[in-house]
Amino acid sequence: MNIKRDEVPFGSIIEHCSVPGTLALTFDDGPHIYTPHILDLLDQYGAKATFFVNGDNFGRGFINDTSTPWPDVMHRMVDSGHQIGSHTWDHVADLSNVDAVTLRSEMDKLEIALVDVLGFYPTYMRPPSASCNAGCQSELGDMGYHVVNFDVDTKDYEHDTPDNIRIAMDMFATAVTGDPASSSYLVLSHDVHENTAHSLVEFMLQTTRARGYTAVTVGDCLGDVRENWYRIDGE
Repeated sequence: MNIKRDEVPFGSIIEHCSVPGTLALTFDDGPHIYTPHILDLLDQYGAKATFFVNGDNFGRGFINDTSTPWPDVMHRMVDSGHQIGSHTWDHVADLSNVDAVTLRSEMDKLEIALVDVLGFYPTYMRPPSASCNAGCQSELGDMGYHVVNFDVDTKDYEHDTPDNIRIAMDMFATAVTGDPASSSYLVLSHDVHENTAHSLVEFMLQTTRARGYTAVTVGDCLGDVRENWYRIDGE
């Protein structure tokens, strides 16, 4: 099912996939040192995912700094068929509590960095901490962004130890129980946590397959064609 650009809403919160049988794994806050391993696992399982990236987070250096691994990591994401979305420049601002100038600065700075690396920037974004009130949504809509949250939160960010990551696994397994003929899921996790990369991701991929779902990008789980996922300057 392919849909036109304007059939995925701009400037309102999207929390659910619309294509039955799909499961959209999403990873926030990266890229990070654990991201290449997650990409290896996605390749191994023939799965696709969406990465909501920051421009400057976790003290890793700017994502468009060619002295860092991040430009190559992002090229690998795109070349492997994954989707890149915006998670703002530095994850600091609560977009529900900033003025329009600050919000646009957070978005614009990341757009510039992504154009520098990839030659384009995304039409999909996720607000930090999933916080985006009516004013934020309106501003992002004016900027041409689809605002994506989730309906499954693994809470991996609360359970990043070898023992506790089982809690995140259980949360995922408990949530993904519907009939794939009529159900779909949009899942939050993070590629900046060691135990997510080394335990949770493979568990989610195995469970997704065992329960009859296909791991896809957010764009795919919404039926949106790939050429709608990005813009170039001037569009």
